[in-house]
Amino acid sequence: CADCPCIQQHIPFTSVPISEVHSALSNLDTRKAAGPDGLDPFFLKLAADYIAEPLSYVFNLSLSSNEIPVIWKSAFVLPLLKEGDPSEVNNYRPISKLCVLAKILEKIVSDQLKGFLESNYILSPFQSGFRKQHSTVTATLKFLNDVLQALDCKKHCVALFIDLSKAFDTVDHVLLINSLLRIGLSEGAIPWFRNYLSNRRQAVQLGGSSSSFLEILKGVPQGSVLGPILFSIYINNVCDNLTNAMYHFYADDTVIYCCSSTLAQAAKCLQHAFDIVQFRLRSLKLVLNPKKSKVMAFSHLQELSTDTLSITTDRGVLIELVSSYKYLGFLLDSELSFKTHIANVVRKLRMKIGFFYRNKSCFSLQARKYLISATFLPLLDYGDVLYMNASARCL
Repeated sequence: CADCPCIQQHIPFTSVPISEVHSALSNLDTRKAAGPDGLDPFFLKLAADYIAEPLSYVFNLSLSSNEIPVIWKSAFVLPLLKEGDPSEVNNYRPISKLCVLAKILEKIVSDQLKGFLESNYILSPFQSGFRKQHSTVTATLKFLNDVLQALDCKKHCVALFIDLSKAFDTVDHVLLINSLLRIGLSEGAIPWFRNYLSNRRQAVQLGGSSSSFLEILKGVPQGSVLGPILFSIYINNVCDNLTNAMYHFYADDTVIYCCSSTLAQAAKCLQHAFDIVQFRLRSLKLVLNPKKSKVMAFSHLQELSTDTLSITTDRGVLIELVSSYKYLGFLLDSELSFKTHIANVVRKLRMKIGFFYRNKSCFSLQARKYLISATFLPLLDYGDVLYMNASARCL
């Protein structure tokens, strides 16, 4: 918090050098589409030597005047069907197209903000989202290591995987600004963030047509560079000082877990911690999704009594007890055998092998090697360190 003596007070923005802007322009992905300003990343990259200096001036002017061009706060939203009925709105995932130059400016501000957060140890050590030397693998490894240690000590563990409804879209701007003030951002930097969040607008694009722009009154911008780190700051203290409970964040993916000598005691501690977290989530105007939140028990017991594992919301809704759950891309099972996850990986590999086999005449040897490297190896390598406890037969 800002009252802590270890935090440097009044952190302002630092000037953006031309070299940093030039480097950002030179590293643009030319395959990306242009945003609402119509500036294609291909041409911006091509003109890097000529526009780096004036852009540096514009970026510094934005930081000093606390003003961001209106067009840079606009976005085109493309609805992408996830699964299910195409006529059901909730089955679509919004993909945002933002202005390229706005994302460069955000990246510069994000780097300065992250540097401040890391140097002052502001973010919770149990927040792994969008941080250096942290990943979905390290987050999952930390959780599994805690559970395995408890099991080795002949304890039992009960975990609650919390799902929030449209978490990024429900962030309250006033509360977020207050959070930025509390962590020690300067009075000079705060107005820039206030301007960044205000008067944002978006339009839906589909099949070459576009809707009119509508103003966004809450939430952090989807697809933005700053959005994830601002959300991490927003929920940073949600799980502070929980009694007899551990937790881990990865952005909005949260797991709370308790270990004890009996399952009943572990569940009781978890319920108490959950009640506190629900109150804090409500104070942040974040909405719990009880249908997608799940409870899982880890124990050496042959049979589990479901009556002792009843975790409920403060409105009396029972959270479902499951034997497997997909956490940060890993299918975890209550026995920690990884059978479900490995079977899922094998299924995906078989589908790819089938496709390549049917079309092998279309690819040269070099192309086959590239495809194997690009599509097979990532599936095999992702989180392979977690399989250390899987049986040889399963592997």
